[in-house]
Amino acid sequence: MLKADFHIHSNEDKRDMIAYSAKEFINAAAAKNFDVLALTNHDVLTYSRKLSEYAAGRGILLIPGIEATIEGKHVVILNARRDVESVRTFEDLRKYRKKHHDIFVIAPHPYYPHFRRYSLLSDLLKNIDLFDGIEYCHYYTRVFNRFNSMASKVAARYGKPLVGTSDSHHFFQLEKTYSLIDAEKNIGSVISALKGNKIKIVSSPLSFFTCSRAVFFILSKFFIKRIIFFFKRNGRLKRKTKGNL
Repeated sequence: MLKADFHIHSNEDKRDMIAYSAKEFINAAAAKNFDVLALTNHDVLTYSRKLSEYAAGRGILLIPGIEATIEGKHVVILNARRDVESVRTFEDLRKYRKKHHDIFVIAPHPYYPHFRRYSLLSDLLKNIDLFDGIEYCHYYTRVFNRFNSMASKVAARYGKPLVGTSDSHHFFQLEKTYSLIDAEKNIGSVISALKGNKIKIVSSPLSFFTCSRAVFFILSKFFIKRIIFFFKRNGRLKRKTKGNL
């Protein structure tokens, strides 16, 4: 069984404020004996032969991945090619699937309200044929796990595998939830095992401290981004005003 995480972010992701690089995350994952990783930065494929070789040198199989923004919703696509960056609508994804039969599409955090802007919500069922698997998110506690329960019911109803991931934006999230895959250590075998539901989720609820820590980082990023946007907008307005004088 291969220890795997298929939803990870690094500072090559320009939409999020992340402290570590892809290589630094690979090092951290190797120290925790991970076998398979997919870097899934927002709307950019963070994958290269050089990075794949770097991961292999640390015992990790790196799978090309992306968290694409499709009609305003997040969708994780594994084993994608560079042309995946142009996928922007569900119809685009439908065409991409026909062109690339060896991809695996995951619905990430589909019912989480703190991702309301990006969570699939009703769009999951409307486009259920586009998804190969549904994410079991790391963010839950012993007393509250409703959103994963909702995702689990949809997975059972439509015969989709549940895939445990960390959606890591910080090192402390690594290994909170991950998947064990019954596969050989190559991309084709891993994708085949995912499609065949040869998966076991390993997960533990978060403590109150860890939940609070995650919320703090989410809110901090939100306010920092708003401040940056405010100053950028004012700067543009000032330049525009000067240009009209």
